[in-house]
Amino acid sequence: MKTAIGIDIGGTKIAIGVVQEDGKVLATNEFPTRVEYGPDYATDLIVSCVEEFMQQFPTVTGIGIGAPGPLDSKQGKVLNPPNLKSWHGYPLARRIGSAFRVPVKMLNDADAATFGEYFFTFRDTYKHVLYVTVSTGVGGGIIINSSLYEGALSGAGEIGHSVVQREGPVCGCGKQGCLEALASGTALNRIWKERMAAVGKPVDPNWNSKDLFAHFDKNDSIAQSVVEEASTHLALGLSQVIQALNPELLILGGGVIIGQPSFYEMVYEKLPSYLLDQHSQLLTIEKARHGTLAGVMGAAAIILSKDEDIGGKQNGI
Repeated sequence: MKTAIGIDIGGTKIAIGVVQEDGKVLATNEFPTRVEYGPDYATDLIVSCVEEFMQQFPTVTGIGIGAPGPLDSKQGKVLNPPNLKSWHGYPLARRIGSAFRVPVKMLNDADAATFGEYFFTFRDTYKHVLYVTVSTGVGGGIIINSSLYEGALSGAGEIGHSVVQREGPVCGCGKQGCLEALASGTALNRIWKERMAAVGKPVDPNWNSKDLFAHFDKNDSIAQSVVEEASTHLALGLSQVIQALNPELLILGGGVIIGQPSFYEMVYEKLPSYLLDQHSQLLTIEKARHGTLAGVMGAAAIILSKDEDIGGKQNGI
């Protein structure tokens, strides 16, 4: 059975796995991205991990990479992702490809996660799919007529950088009021700490979004207001994309969605009220089946699939 290695590059961590064509994950590893150390540091760790996997699994036929956009997948370059500022212009796929004698292909990370969910779970049931991930940032991917739609410069599905609050906080992309600046895990943590400090409550600099939801579960009023507002922003942002694309299936994934069921339920309950009836009645909403491994599986699926499954645009290095 064919196997491939999938690499999921995130702003916080990098995950790597060996995946069979039936969707079975044979091995995984992950480590912090350490953006402040630069891309060469992370790439050296990636190459070392992949070398170990290649020795352990000699049937590996290629390496797929999901990396934050925007990117130039034909040249194998990361361009200027907001959450990887030290990586701008970095030839990631070429750097990894030079270390191995197998095909190396790259997609936008949200597209890879989308394709992983679709290829291994939903491809026999749905033709039109929207996938949205909520984690360090907010990203999305689109399946149209059973093929992944990348758009120009692999930029389709950038729902996180749609403006939902014109005078809102500044996003990492430089714009003001982006969905990512209001509803990502990073944003939730930042807004919560700001509001805690504003009323004189102690703030631990090591707190993250998991601590926020722990306070939310304890009925802390500040935490509850932050989560409530973020779920509303996310539902509003989703509604705009759904009404533009009219998908049959919405898949919600990413660490915040998977790790915080209460947040998922709030978004699930709010979303229909922002949709036209014909969009709401048609739409099925699912939580990502492969959890935080969707990116790894999707990156591997770039290798395991046929070119036409992703619009005939698999780009090899």
